[in-house]
Order: sequence, then C-alpha cells, then structure tokens
Amino acid sequence: MNKEDWRDVLGDELAVNLEIPAAFCDRSATTGDAAAHLLDAIAVLEDGAQGQKPEDPPADIQRLELKIDLLTDLVSSLLTDRVPTPVNLWISREGLVCPAALMEPGCGSLQLYPSQWLAQPLVLELDELRVRGDACGGLWRSPDSALRDALGRWVFRMHRREVARRRMNSGVARAD
Repeated sequence: MNKEDWRDVLGDELAVNLEIPAAFCDRSATTGDAAAHLLDAIAVLEDGAQGQKPEDPPADIQRLELKIDLLTDLVSSLLTDRVPTPVNLWISREGLVCPAALMEPGCGSLQLYPSQWLAQPLVLELDELRVRGDACGGLWRSPDSALRDALGRWVFRMHRREVARRRMNSGVARAD
C-alpha cells in the first residue's frame, strides 16, 4: 500500500501506518462524542504523566494505579478472544486504507482497537470502499468534527510515537 496512491482517501494531512487489531463488522458505529472521549481517555492514560514534574506520586495513588492496571489487564485478558488479529493499515483523520482481504461484503463499519492494553473497539463507519489491487480504503462517513479532531490527535500521537521509536533505534545502532 503506497500512501500517495490513496491521497483521495487519506487526504493531504498527516496519515500514519500502523499495525493494530482491526476487522470489518456489522456493529453500529461509536458515536462521535463517545469515540472522541475514548481516544482522549487513552491519550490521558498513556501520556498523562508527560509534562509533569518527575516527583513521585504519593504511595496511595501508586497503589491505586497498580490496582487499576491489574483490573484493566484482567478484563482485557478475558476479552482477548474477541480482539481481531493486528493488520497493517494507513489511517488519517479523513479515512483509512487496509488490506482488501480484511474487507467483508455488506459491512460498512470497521472496528479498530486504538490501544494495545484495552479491549475496547472504536467502531467507525466508512463510505463506499474503493479497492485498488490488494488494498481497499474509504472515507469516514461521520460528519462529526469532534470525531475527526480526536482521530487527528490520535494519528498525531501515533506518528510522534513512531518517530520517537525510530530515533531510539537509530541511537542504539550508533552506540553499538
């Protein structure tokens, strides 16, 4: 899948290539507000400590965070059989491109799991899918600006994370 071949679907803004659990489904789409809330909550949980002073939180809060982490892991482990296999896809605030083999006839919604530690899918509707070679793609059907803004922020976070990973790997390679 070449990003440039899908500019009509991904748009001119930032798009990121990810390998995350995703599958087409016949479930109803997550509302724009609920989707924005989920993506924002994941951002706070994953990046919440950044930008704060490196002081240790009180022991009570550390214990509470550990308990919440354990509960989240437990619930996620109970639901792992429902999480689809990770696939390589391109995603932007405008649309998505994924392997055509993932596409199911009659399904206009895609469930994707925006966080590896949370078995909560984000179900998004796509407009008419376009198939080109071994890939298919479509624009997000929702006109909700809150959803598109949340998707844009999430895409930016994933892009930033990938850039940081590449920098760390190149730094490790230079140190050897």
